[in-house]
Amino acid sequence: MLEPINLDPKKCVLILNDMINRLFKGQGPPFTNRPEREHVLENCIKLLAHCRAVGTPVIFITTHYSSDLSDLPTEYSDRATGIQDQLVAGVPGTDFIDEIKVEPHDHILVKKRWSGFYGTDLDIYIRSRGIETLILGGVGTHRTIEGTARDAKNRDIRTIVVSDCCTAAEVDVSDMTLKYVLPLMVYVRTTDEVIVDLK
Repeated sequence: MLEPINLDPKKCVLILNDMINRLFKGQGPPFTNRPEREHVLENCIKLLAHCRAVGTPVIFITTHYSSDLSDLPTEYSDRATGIQDQLVAGVPGTDFIDEIKVEPHDHILVKKRWSGFYGTDLDIYIRSRGIETLILGGVGTHRTIEGTARDAKNRDIRTIVVSDCCTAAEVDVSDMTLKYVLPLMVYVRTTDEVIVDLK
């Protein structure tokens, strides 16, 4: 049994990463939800509703590039997916999924690399509001979720990754990251565990 974490709703922020059509649902339009991701979507909606109810601020992170693709990554890897050129600002693929409603007081953050901190105002947002704890979920576990968690760890910011709010194209690697990698750096909890702790 994991120890509970005493969380002050006003000193936490929920960060949902890349809940956009192309990265959460896949090819389109039309964009349809993948059956294997229904539980992730349900948990994200549940946690988002709870955070709104207790007054925890919300950040939605999205990924998109300029139309001339001049800000694309210039270094790739052995297993680069090659979808970056489909993530251009203003196309349907980079719209947030219909099931997740962004409200006017939510903060939208655009990233162009794997960490939510790199080249964004996330650090300023956190520091200026007295945020002590990041609550992370969304796409993809071993890319942006882990990348953001690592950068938070290096900044001494307490971080919780919500395991059943995370997904990735490579399910086996996502599961391995949640089981073996992230617990070395941050707290890993389920949606229900976070809800119990966040009152």
